[in-house]
Amino acid sequence: METSHRKAGRVVFLDRDGVINKPPPEGSWVFRWEEFEFADGALEALRRLREEGFTAVVVTNQSCVGRGLATLGQVEAINARMREAVAAAGGRLEAVYVCPHTDADDCPCRKPRPGLLDRAAEELGVALEGCFMVGDSERDIAAGKARGCTAILVGERSPGSQADYFAAGLAEAVELIVELAARDEVTR
Repeated sequence: METSHRKAGRVVFLDRDGVINKPPPEGSWVFRWEEFEFADGALEALRRLREEGFTAVVVTNQSCVGRGLATLGQVEAINARMREAVAAAGGRLEAVYVCPHTDADDCPCRKPRPGLLDRAAEELGVALEGCFMVGDSERDIAAGKARGCTAILVGERSPGSQADYFAAGLAEAVELIVELAARDEVTR
């Protein structure tokens, strides 16, 4: 596993549904690969992250498992296909971390809690402060902010959001990340 580029500011945590792929209808989940559709520009954005030397890591809540609607194996199979498609397009997802629990389980890995980020940081050997978190909900933003990440909300700009920045989609968020990281490296 490459570790030379895993420094603060060069790791990007991404939510899955609504960021990498088009979100399923409200109250639903992606249960099969045939239902998974990459968001506009997502594959190119993930390739750009790799080309710019960033490590991309997925952190996703998948309560459909905890609700008994899907198995963890089904979710992992979709994630494996997603990683393969990203790699075929020239990108790379270093790892995918899944919280299969519901809110009622009160687990530390379910966003807005930062447990998935903590686990990724430990396993990948990264410091979370200074990393980026890209998500489409305040749950994602709160998890990132709890660990000192620069948080970017994609999609609709919500009033009162705790996000540091807003972007229309992943492609715009990646452009912003590249710009912010370059600006930070110049000031060091």
